[in-house]
Amino acid sequence: MINYPGMDTVNQGERIIAVLQARMTSTRLPGKVLMPLAGAPLLSRVIERVSRISGLDGIVVAIPSGDKQLPIVELVAGIPEVDLVSGSEDDVLDRTLYAATSAGATAIVRITTDCPLIDPEVSSAVLGAFRKLGISYARTAISHGYPMGFDTEVISVDALKIAASESSDPYEREHVTPFIWRQPERFESIVLSCMPDRRHWRLTVDTPEDYRLVSTVYDELANVSPSFGMRELDALFKRRPELLELNAGTASTPYIGLPSSYASS
Repeated sequence: MINYPGMDTVNQGERIIAVLQARMTSTRLPGKVLMPLAGAPLLSRVIERVSRISGLDGIVVAIPSGDKQLPIVELVAGIPEVDLVSGSEDDVLDRTLYAATSAGATAIVRITTDCPLIDPEVSSAVLGAFRKLGISYARTAISHGYPMGFDTEVISVDALKIAASESSDPYEREHVTPFIWRQPERFESIVLSCMPDRRHWRLTVDTPEDYRLVSTVYDELANVSPSFGMRELDALFKRRPELLELNAGTASTPYIGLPSSYASS
């Protein structure tokens, strides 16, 4: 087990697994997980970055069941030490919990595979806070702070089990964690943010415009600095601010029922 720098103690019985949601059947950009980024599939780039998160005991890719997902199955089969599970396409909460319990996890780091620019340093900080504080839920801020596409959630499996057993809301089951973040009084949590506010950077891939931006970033940075993160992105966008205009008009999926504490924290 990798110790998070600065952590005082580690619970010996814990097992932290990254669960990566992936599917070939994305509504706005089908097949995006296999689209190339500087010569490698988008999903491979996400796995590369997630593997550098400090404190992980494993990685599981969670896909919907069905033959349409076979290209992902074939890709993951060639990546050592990455496991794969399949489950419901619509009930992503159930699929995520199945991935967690199959891996014997006590907590998961949840990252969606439309985030190929995720910064392992940021994700490591979220996981480190979760472990040090012994809470149910930690995440990057939703309305400000880190760029859209750096989003990282860490959830105890106990909290996931409660959500899966109690929630019948389709929105909560599709998006996995709303049942938890809608009840901050019930699930002790922490939200990590940063200054300056970079939330307007849209670094997720849902549309052709998103892909064009992220592909350009990889072409600019991957060969020069393979482990590039926030600092390198900041320098690139200062040098080429027009890149952020490529997908500036893309609407983001709203968070429904977001408590005021999350909107202002």
